[in-house]
Amino acid sequence: MLMVHPEAAYTLSFDIDPTQPTPELQLFRTYEVNGREGYVNFTKVRTLMPTVVGNRYVYSFTCHENKMSIWATTLGVDGKYYEGKVENVRLNGVGTNSTHFSINLIVVGAMEKTKDGLSIEEFSSYLLSAFREKYYGVTIDTLYVRYANTHPTLGYKYPAEIPWVAGESSEDMFVSELAGWPEDNLRNALNIIMVHSISKNEIMGFAHLFSGVLGSGDESSVVIGEHVRKTGGGLELLSAYTIAMTAIHESGHFFGLRHTSTTRRDLSHEMESGLMVLSGDLSNMEDGLTDTPFCIDVFRSTLYKTAGVGDAVYRSSIGCLAKSGIETCPDVNNIMFPITVSDTIDVIFTEQQMEIIRSSLMIFPH
Repeated sequence: MLMVHPEAAYTLSFDIDPTQPTPELQLFRTYEVNGREGYVNFTKVRTLMPTVVGNRYVYSFTCHENKMSIWATTLGVDGKYYEGKVENVRLNGVGTNSTHFSINLIVVGAMEKTKDGLSIEEFSSYLLSAFREKYYGVTIDTLYVRYANTHPTLGYKYPAEIPWVAGESSEDMFVSELAGWPEDNLRNALNIIMVHSISKNEIMGFAHLFSGVLGSGDESSVVIGEHVRKTGGGLELLSAYTIAMTAIHESGHFFGLRHTSTTRRDLSHEMESGLMVLSGDLSNMEDGLTDTPFCIDVFRSTLYKTAGVGDAVYRSSIGCLAKSGIETCPDVNNIMFPITVSDTIDVIFTEQQMEIIRSSLMIFPH
């Protein structure tokens, strides 16, 4: 299954299996069956033969859809499914959209000053400055602050005096209906929804992995909390730095970055019985970049079973890290390290991470 965007050009490639004939790639458009939730039909888009580059098959195509779409793929030989090995798969995309974007900071419900005394307006200036510093390869034009209770049609649902808890105050943890604020200059932007807290313990923010929606609709928002719920009970008010770095980390997921080091949740999903099982997506074991070190101690540790990519990211205190030795990980100063370490560590994106963000931004319509 491939997520594709309007007018973006893609290459899908994988290693050649010399024991098998060259396969053709079939691309199918997917669409939901009316009245049958969860059922999907397919229509063929095209059939492609590859070019050979080194020891890899490379298939090239352009998406001419009018919105983000999910395409399905099959590999075939003479009307039968390809029987060879398909290893080291890579999808690259190139778009023509701007490398500029703006941010909507949408504040939901009751708020107080941050742990270090910043009001929402002061924090918004701090957040914009932090984004501009860390997202050094692209341009953030401006940051707009909007309060959910002032929304022209939905404001009545979000009273300013009540703390909003993502995952508890409504069924939609992402508060998606607030994304794409109905003003022309706010519709196509990165939507950061700031809430009082998140219902899960030790979670400070979450985002969909490779969302691709700079505007309104599903998967169009990054959610951050002003407080974090502690495992032992109670709430902890966070500093402006911690909230801002959480927003930048989660936005990294939004633009397609995985964790630099794998957590147990990255390789699994929860069943209804509560058991953790392998998802089968072993691409989560590695972010695919050569300039981001990997720390196996994060995966070995039992402290981070609830961490996830594209779901909710566990953000631990330095106290937990000291118990596990995680603070010595070589990627501890990377923004996409899965655990918050300390306000004193200067975190960064590497050049390859920044190139993914830049490429994604050029693919995402905005």
